[in-house]
Amino acid sequence: MFASARKALAVIFDRAFHGVLLKSLVLTLVLFAALFFGAQYGLSHLPHFDWQWVNTVVDWLGSILVIVGLFFLGAPVAALFASLFLDEIAAAVEMRYYPADPPSPGVPFWTGLLAGLKLALWVIVLSLVLLPFNFILPGVGTVATIAVNGWLLGREFFELAALRHMSPSAAKALRRRHVSGVWMGGVFLALLALVPVVNFFAPLYGAAFMVHLYKRYSHEGRPA
Repeated sequence: MFASARKALAVIFDRAFHGVLLKSLVLTLVLFAALFFGAQYGLSHLPHFDWQWVNTVVDWLGSILVIVGLFFLGAPVAALFASLFLDEIAAAVEMRYYPADPPSPGVPFWTGLLAGLKLALWVIVLSLVLLPFNFILPGVGTVATIAVNGWLLGREFFELAALRHMSPSAAKALRRRHVSGVWMGGVFLALLALVPVVNFFAPLYGAAFMVHLYKRYSHEGRPA
């Protein structure tokens, strides 16, 4: 896993990926800005109370909830944008690192987009379900959220990379044979998605990382 993670890091500095990186950054910034200003707009239209101190507390709590919400949206945003760019990134990674492998027909755009939307929705729903535990059991709730997001991100990223070369059933079977490695890779991506600024690069990096991980697992057992 660590070798795959190290190889994927080269994506960020490779000129061939700068166009994809720029698109990913712009879309991520636009989405986060829209969410932030939309939330602020909603807060500004909350009813005002007769006591000023109550209004101040509500404003502060609302702002804190917005920041916490954006913090937990890192993983679903990464999932959505990875689905948009994975095929383009995967093709470039495979051309550079695995030129001897059979070429892939790629994943249809709508298949990748629907998978990304489904994953983003699951991450948001489960993050909201686990959110109270972050306040009731500080630390424990956060670890649980990262573990769950890691499982979801690892599963979907890995299967999208595998679908470029095999059927959905074969992709699921390969993931299940290496479930612990895929989950650990997903946890790593979930952690990256929580880090400010780094989360802008997480979709691009995650897509490349899972391509390398898929290649490693798919090559195991092949005759030399």
